[in-house]
Amino acid sequence: MMQAIAWVTFLEGLRNKAVYGITLLAGLMMAFTVVLCGMIMRDVGKVATDFTLSSATFAALLVVLFVGVSSIARDMERKTLYLALSRAVPRWRYLLGRFAGLALLQAAIILLLLGASLLTLVLVRQLYGSFFGSVSFGLVCLAHLFVLLQMVLLTALSVLFSLVASSSFVTFLLTTLSWLIGSSTQAAKQLVENATTEQTAPAIKLLVQAAYYLFPNFSLFDLKTAAAYGLALSPARLGFGLLYGVGYSVAALSLAILLFNRKELT
Repeated sequence: MMQAIAWVTFLEGLRNKAVYGITLLAGLMMAFTVVLCGMIMRDVGKVATDFTLSSATFAALLVVLFVGVSSIARDMERKTLYLALSRAVPRWRYLLGRFAGLALLQAAIILLLLGASLLTLVLVRQLYGSFFGSVSFGLVCLAHLFVLLQMVLLTALSVLFSLVASSSFVTFLLTTLSWLIGSSTQAAKQLVENATTEQTAPAIKLLVQAAYYLFPNFSLFDLKTAAAYGLALSPARLGFGLLYGVGYSVAALSLAILLFNRKELT
């Protein structure tokens, strides 16, 4: 039954018009990358890599916010959740089925965007080979995998928030804030650690450190610079990022299951 719920969730996502709009937007952004590189004609490999990976990340983020966030919240608001639970489906199976379907949708979209990114980079290299630099196509593929990892993590958080929040709008807001905070905590932590006591109040430092350890550190999954310059990445660095993403996702889903089992459905 969990596989069926996952497959239905995946098909629902594919039929969502927002997915087509988001994918088209990402494609247009990548097409603009070719035009932009022609205007710059300097270190175009880094520019193209940054733009293609940023486009893929932005598109995947929009899918989480406009498709994933509303999945469980919509079922709870419309009472369609009862249909699955009335067939003696354990709550944890329903929750994991929804999550697996959303993760599968993200994987399909990232795979499509990976193809578009590679096509864009190949086109830029053919047009401006003298200025392309040392972009690593293998690391570009790996960077897309890490984009998928961070979006799966964010999806797990959206599932948790949907069981805490009172509406899909609040879930959307909490998920967005988690993304914004998680994307900036590492830079903020480094900034306050390098600042003197006179420049930063102790309370600010404590707040930044608390946010750094509480929210997911999405900067760990950013491989744009390494891919653009073909920099070697240590297995320890990659392994830690993988374990961090999986571990945080498992923790968020475990808490979501615990809350869902205790939640009274009315």
